[in-house]
Amino acid sequence: AKQFTDCLVSVPAGGYRFPAHRVILAGTEDGHFFDAAFRWPGQSESKPIVSMPDGLSKEAADMLLKLRYGSYEVQADRILEARHFAAVLDWPTIRQTCEDRLEVLLAQGQGLDAESLLAVVSHAEESLDMPPHLKIGALTAALRQWNKVTEVAEIDGGAQLSASRRAELGVLSRIRDRDGHITWSLEEYLHAAADDLLDWESRLEVGAPRKAKVNMEGAWAHWQQMLFEYGYIFGVEKAEEWRRRVAARREDLRLGRSTAASNSMKLPPGKVWFEPTAEWREVPPNAICPAGLDFRFDMETQKNYARWLP
Repeated sequence: AKQFTDCLVSVPAGGYRFPAHRVILAGTEDGHFFDAAFRWPGQSESKPIVSMPDGLSKEAADMLLKLRYGSYEVQADRILEARHFAAVLDWPTIRQTCEDRLEVLLAQGQGLDAESLLAVVSHAEESLDMPPHLKIGALTAALRQWNKVTEVAEIDGGAQLSASRRAELGVLSRIRDRDGHITWSLEEYLHAAADDLLDWESRLEVGAPRKAKVNMEGAWAHWQQMLFEYGYIFGVEKAEEWRRRVAARREDLRLGRSTAASNSMKLPPGKVWFEPTAEWREVPPNAICPAGLDFRFDMETQKNYARWLP
């Protein structure tokens, strides 16, 4: 009851004061912010007044106090603010309540509009202590409505997300639409995809069905396209260095398969087995080619090239 309150909680923004109970605000294992404030020198022993941290709005303060008193109602538009200040006040259960509610809202994809999603993603970008599953949840929810979110971001003028980050998230949105993969950054996706493709290619045998090889080359083509997008956003030099590094590893794998095939076929000394792809590849003078290829001779360089028939 209000008449039995023994302290006041003051919100600097607007000069609001909320009556409260010391035993509720400062628990035995949490609420150290209030515990320290009550013991601060000069504080009234009969009815101390505790000022909330700067930046806390009256609405978020009201919600935090209600949650502390047992309410389960969390306002979506104040959830990030409440989560932040719950940590400042040392109310871990309240913070967990906010995170649980935020996770539900992100999973539903209906409780947050584009502006709120942009705020959540921006907060996740800057936060060092947001749990990884919430960061991915925020990203997933934003990518589901990326067209709407990017409109808000452009109107916002880059205050919450830079132009390069918006471009990167746009690419990640297309990746999600294509194959369902969700990663926090394009670089993370490229690393994971390259590792998976190189592992796939390392297990590919010379006699593997052409369909399997075509599927693999198609996956590499998609990776190259995403690398192009990466270069456009973060710089051509970084992308080109990455392309050369991966190309060298792929060439090592091809050389290994070619050597294994040459040995298994017992080719004459000095002869090597040529492994074609969907792209034109130079045919070494000492190569033995499989049947059914498309050949091209470059008059200027005097070199032969071959590929699978289209």
